[in-house]
This record gives sequence, C-alpha cells and structure tokens, in this order.
Amino acid sequence: MKRSIFSPRAVVLLLLSALMLMSELNAQSPPSLPPKFSLPPSGLELERRTQAGSFFDVVGRRAAAFGYENRAMEAWVYPLKLVDDFQLSFKLEGYPLAFEGRDIQARINVRPEATTFTCSHAAFTVRETIFAPVDEPGLVILLDVQTVLPLQIIGSFRPALKLMWPAGLMTGNVDYAKRENAYYLVEESNRYVGVIGSPAAKDISVMPYQEEPRDVPTRFVIDVPVETLRTSFIPIVMAGSIEGRARAREIYQRLLGHVQQLYENNVAYYKKLESETLSVATPDDRLNKAFAWAKVGVDKGLATSPHLGTGLIAGFRTSGNSERPGFAWFFGRDALWSSFAINSYGDFAATRTALEFLKKVQRADGKIPHEISQAAGLINWFSDYVYPWASADATPLYIIGHADYLRWSGDREFIKASWDSIVKAYRFAASTDTDGNGLIENTRFGHGWVEGGRLYPPHEEIYQQGVWVEALRSIAEMSEAINADAQLAAEARSRAETVQKKIEETYWIEAQKFYAFATNLPRSEESDDERDEKNPAVKTRMKELRESRLMDEVTVLPAVPMWWRVLDDRRADQMLDRIGSAEISADWGARILSDQSRIYDPLSYHYGSVWPLFTGWASMAAYKYHRAHIGYDYLMANALLTYDNALGYVTELLSGEFNQAFGRSSHHQVWSCAMVVTPLVRGMLGLEADAVHHRLTFAPQLPADWQNVSVKNYRMGQSSFDLTLERFTPVTRAAKAAPPGTQLTKLTISRTGTASEPATELLFAPAFAADAEIRRVSVNGKDAKFDVINTASIRLCQIRLNVSRTETVEIEYLPGTEVFFDRPAAKVGDTSRGLKLISTATDANEFRINLEGLSEATYEVRVRSHRPLSRAVNAEMSPAGDGTMRLRVVMPRAERGGYVRQTIRVEFGEPSKR
Repeated sequence: MKRSIFSPRAVVLLLLSALMLMSELNAQSPPSLPPKFSLPPSGLELERRTQAGSFFDVVGRRAAAFGYENRAMEAWVYPLKLVDDFQLSFKLEGYPLAFEGRDIQARINVRPEATTFTCSHAAFTVRETIFAPVDEPGLVILLDVQTVLPLQIIGSFRPALKLMWPAGLMTGNVDYAKRENAYYLVEESNRYVGVIGSPAAKDISVMPYQEEPRDVPTRFVIDVPVETLRTSFIPIVMAGSIEGRARAREIYQRLLGHVQQLYENNVAYYKKLESETLSVATPDDRLNKAFAWAKVGVDKGLATSPHLGTGLIAGFRTSGNSERPGFAWFFGRDALWSSFAINSYGDFAATRTALEFLKKVQRADGKIPHEISQAAGLINWFSDYVYPWASADATPLYIIGHADYLRWSGDREFIKASWDSIVKAYRFAASTDTDGNGLIENTRFGHGWVEGGRLYPPHEEIYQQGVWVEALRSIAEMSEAINADAQLAAEARSRAETVQKKIEETYWIEAQKFYAFATNLPRSEESDDERDEKNPAVKTRMKELRESRLMDEVTVLPAVPMWWRVLDDRRADQMLDRIGSAEISADWGARILSDQSRIYDPLSYHYGSVWPLFTGWASMAAYKYHRAHIGYDYLMANALLTYDNALGYVTELLSGEFNQAFGRSSHHQVWSCAMVVTPLVRGMLGLEADAVHHRLTFAPQLPADWQNVSVKNYRMGQSSFDLTLERFTPVTRAAKAAPPGTQLTKLTISRTGTASEPATELLFAPAFAADAEIRRVSVNGKDAKFDVINTASIRLCQIRLNVSRTETVEIEYLPGTEVFFDRPAAKVGDTSRGLKLISTATDANEFRINLEGLSEATYEVRVRSHRPLSRAVNAEMSPAGDGTMRLRVVMPRAERGGYVRQTIRVEFGEPSKR
C-alpha cells in the first residue's frame, strides 16, 4: 500500500479549505444584507411610466448619477467619473436568457431624496432605489426584490475613473477585492480611487493581470435565496476619493454600514428645505408642485469640490464619451442669476455660500470668472485656459447679487466683509467703457449674452447695459447701507442715470418700435459662419449686420433691463408687444430671436432656440410693466416643463420650432429651475424685500379667475411672513349695504421674528382691472387711507401699514372688466398653436382685447365685468352661465398661415333685444 505524501493534519486542512470553497461557490451562507426598512417620502413625489430617452439624475453635494430612462447610467464622485454604462439584468431559474433591466423598466418615481425605477416581469418585480447622501462622496442603490422563482441579478459597468474635464488624462485599472465583494478602480499614482461593490456580489469578469486590457464591461452576479430577498435589501454602493485606497475603502464601508440612516438623513434634509423656506399655494396645483420642485432643483446645484470648496454649479447631463457631465461645474453668471431665486425662497446661507465661492476665485483686477471646472484645483485653470474669463456679465452681476442678498437678508456684516471685493468688481466693470460713451463693452472683455454664431460679435449688448445700470444702483445702495463711501455712491448713481439715457439714444428704433440687440464695430472681413453660409438671404443679412453700427434685430434681451425698470415706460410697453407675440413666444417659452428674422434658426444655441432662462426674463419684464397676461403665459410655460423631460426639473434649452429639448441640453439646468421661482415670487406675487429698512412690498397681479393665493414662510431678514389673499363676494355686510356686484379682496398677513426687530412697513398694492372702482379700504376693521394709481392696463390700490404680528386688510370694490382663458400644457413635439393675449385696454365705451392666434384657428376666452356687455366685434359672445361671457374667436386667414393678430372689441351697455 502506497503511503500518502500528505500528513493527516495537511489532509484535514485541505478538506476544510475545500469545504469552505464549496460553501462560497454555492452561496450556502447568505451574505450580511441590511433588513428592509420603510422608505418614507419627504413630501414631493412625481411618478409615471418610463419614457425611453428622458433624462434623470440623482444628485448630492459630492456625488451624482446621470442617465436616461430605459438606458444605462453613469456615476460621479466629484471630480471623478467612476463608471459608465451601469445597468442590471435578471435571470430566472429555468429560463435560458436574462431579462435586461432597461427592457422591463416600467415606472419611474422621483423624489428629492431618491429616484426609484420599477422593473416588472410576470415572475418578479425589482424596485431599484438610487440615492446620493446629501454630503457624502458616494451613491447607494437599494434593490427591493420580490420573486416567485429563484432570481439571479447581474450587474455590469464600464470602469471610467477619469477626472472631470479638462484634467482627465490618466489610465485606470480595475481589481476585485474578494473579501469585500468590491471592485477598486485605481490609477498609477494611487491617489484617485473608486469603489463599487455589494455584500452579495461575486465577480464574473475581471481578467487576470497577464491578459491584454480590453474594453469590455465588468460584470458581477448577485445570487441570494428567495427567503433572504423577502426580508433584506440588496445594496450596491459606489464611493470615491482623491486621497488614496484606504480613504476610499473607509467611505465605502461607512456608506454600506449606514444605509438606513443616510436615506433618512436625505428625507430629513428635503423636509427641512420645504418647511423652512417659502411655500406657495395657488388654485393651480401644477404651478404649486412646479414651484416646490424648482426649489429642490436649485438647491441640488450646490456642489462641493474637494479642491475648490462649495459653490453653485450650472446643470446636469450625462457626459457620454467625455468628462463633461453637462454643465456640472461652477459658473459665475449662472450662480448669480440663480441666487435671485434662492433669496426669494429664503435660503440666505446658500446665497452666502455661492457669493463666497465667487469671491475666492475673483481675479486680482476684480473680474469674476465665467466658469470653473471642478478639476480646476488640479491644473493651471485660471492661467492656461480661456474659459474662466470668457464673459463680461458675471462681474456686474456679482455686484447685483450682493445687493439682492442684502435686501432680502439685511446682512450688513457680510457686505462689509465683501466690500473691497465688490468695489474691485465695480472698478473693473467701469474700466470696460474704453471710449467714455457710458456703455460698457464686450469687445476685448468677454461676451455678454451671445457667445457665437450669426449675432456674434456684438460690441455693446443691450443686455449688458441693463445689467450695468442695476449694478451701479446696487453699489450705491450697498455703500449707503453700510456707510462705506458717499462719493462712490453718488458717482454710481450719476453713472446709472447717464447710462439709462444713453441706452435710449443708442438702441431704440422709433420707426419699428423696438430696442436693438447691440452696437457693432463694422468690419469688412467675413466670419467663418458667413463664409460657410449657403442660404443667400441669410448671408446677405449677416453682411448687413457686419457692416452696420447697430445690430437691429428683435431679441428677447431687452427683457433684462426691463426686469429692473431701466427702460422708458412707453417704449418698454411697445417692446412687450413684440416680446409677448408669437415671433418671440413659443408655447414652451421665449426664443432669443424673432422667428421673422432672416438669420433665425430654431436649432441654434444663440439665434433661435428657446431657453427657460429667457422665458423667466420675459415674464419678469412683463410683470414689472404691468403686462400680467404675458408674464403669466411665460411663467406657466416654464412651470409646465417640470413634467416633460427630466421629471421634476427644467431643461436648459429647446428648439425654437418644436417643444423638444436639444440632445446637448443640460436637462436639469439650475437657472432654468430658478426661473420658475423668481417670476412667481417677484413677478406675479410682487413680493420685494428691503430688510435694511424693514420694508416689504406685496403687489400681486393675479389671473382674473383666481380667487385666492397663500404664501407661507416668506423670509426677510430675521422675520418671516405668512400672507393669505382671498377675493370673494360678501353675503352680508355689517356696514351699510354695498352696491350690487361689490366684491372684497381680503389680505391676512402675520409676522414672526425676533422681539428686538421693529415693525415692518408693508406696501400692499394689488392690481385691479383698469375700470375697477375702489370704494373702501379697512385695516383691522377701521377705515384706512389708500392711493389709486392708474396705468394703461391696470389700476393699483396702494395701502401702507405697519405689521408687527397679524393684520387684516379689506378692499371693497367693483371689480371692473377682465379676460382669462385656459392654458393647456404643450405636448412634447408640438409646434406652437396656443393663444397669445398681447394686451387689453378699457375706455368708457368698450373693452379691447389684442390677441394672436393661428390663421383660421378657433379659440375661446372668457370676460368678466360688473358692467353690462352688449355685443362683441370679431367674436361670438354668449353667456357662460357663471356670470361671465364666453367669446368664441375665429382668427382671420393669413395667406402664408402662421400667427395673425386680431382685436376683439366688447361694447358696454345693455344687450339689444331681438
């Protein structure tokens, strides 16, 4: 008998090792998985069937996942791209082929704290919940599996490990840590590390080191008993670090060990965002939800870079075959336009963070950067690249941003601490007027709004001048508030008046009743765009613009100086006739350029597309000049985009011809979300703060068919205010009987704040119809003084009172004549066909409505008046049964189709008997 070459002890050890290996291979011992826990919502929630190709994102301060519904996903831990093409598939016992998750992904549920995809098959349902812990450098995926058969889950991804553009030059490698059931993505220096893993994962793809590297997905399998699936989540965690493998492992294990706590922290964070900032309730629930989601969309723009700190980034999109995830890096002007919304809903700490970030990266001469890559701390970004200093408008906007923050917060100490930086920005902006004509220049100093294409290069954009006037007013206001420099304040106010006059002299074209886009430095040489242009009409027009001193194109850009009431009232009113018309207005927002222009292109970034940012500008401009119909139309266009593409968020830009976002659009664009907030708060509601002087303005311009609106937790300084406005017909009156048709507008306002703060002076100035009759005003039941101010289209009733706790204001009036109509949401892919209500006017004899609609199309509007209406011209009038009159309007025929304008005249007087 042959003797064994192994000792008895060795044989025992071999047998034990074999048993352990068999146990591991056969998954006899289930891995440690977190028990299922409830996933309570923070409050906001949107759900629908998936739409293949619609963008989604899951965003925290330090990490994000981007993808498209029914497709794969990419993951980032700033500034690192960890993986591409992450996706799941499922294999049932007894079924020969796997089911791809993207093919059976049926529903999407979006909440601020997490996004859940439901993958549905007759034999199983898998709910994949993805969340980014608010302040952690990682992502968590929780799989909730219900199945009637044993189910294998296969995950796959392509390791990326690239630094954000433009620093991403390195070669990554992947290895699998068997003990941790995790993949480590590493590179040559071992500084940058990503970790992707799950306690239940087993690698099935990593090639041995000696094999040639190949571009194939990394794959893992999760095979857990059905009994375990009933009681446990399967977690998949992605984490990253720029501080080496040990740090990345620590983060990964922390996330994996605290899944429930991290999820609940997310829920608590977004509950707090909703409860401690402004909320608005209107009769339109679509608008209410869009407003709440817009706050979330803006808040998610706060990002933390390990090298640069925390600031506001611009937007999100997948990076595709690049290292640029949309606009997920820091921008100067984007942050500043968005900060107006943040102040409006009362998160002053977030605005301070954004301003402090920009102060930190301000150039020595005072210029504010245009854009800062999240990888800027790893390269010579500010000296080796042109992008940081590409724009001219960020610098004056920086001044405006500080003044706006001061008005809402009352924080003088912050302004004092930033004063030297603000003055440097002012001096730099002032130095860009090299010819001394009062207008600051884009030539040599950076683009204003337009960065390229058929309108480029402008010399002095009207957009830039509007921003400059407000910056001048702002530095004067701040200087006076902190007693800094009386001479500087006087200089700035004088400059502002000079620039206002120069704008009128330079840009207004009386013959055509509009403000031109920009001045030009005439030149003889053709641009590349001009040389490549094939259309003779376009080429001729570009030559005309090149050789002219004034770029006389109708654009939306005058809306920016109108936002701050820089322009002449009468001329602004005429400009709004153009901005509110179909040449600028698509049903989904405002085009940058008139669609009647020879150089208009609906697919261009800067000479034809629709931006929700422009839409917000146009809405604000219209409300500032009391053209509420136009303001409301544009506000709703932005709000309704919340539900179209990236569920809950508003995209960056859309076609000028079809309601469809560009493929290159950042589908969650922060300033687009901001342009739901700002026009609603500062436009429609007319809420303006002056915390320095304890003054608050509430000047609502509500749609005629709204009977109520309420505002909760409007913050100004250390105080917060709740306002409820109701319009109703009184049934009984304690006072003497009111004339028939009398109505009441009732405001209840309550204030909370520190006891040391003085009472707030409130200017309540609601808008009424131009022929409304204001009969009586009372404050807390006692008659009060009021002023009536008439404009071309409305009548304002102004009441001043001091608010210390709770006050009630009642306005007794005959309501006048008003028009309203339904505004259905434009469907994706639609062309414009909605009604445009341009203006109204009232005199002793009639009510006139100026409309635009499609040639030969039929529309319906409603008119309400306390005066009898006898007949309508250019419309069929009939009673609607609710005290209003229905007007059926058939638009006249236009030879070439498209939009046409029609004036409807509704005559006052008793209707004739037939």
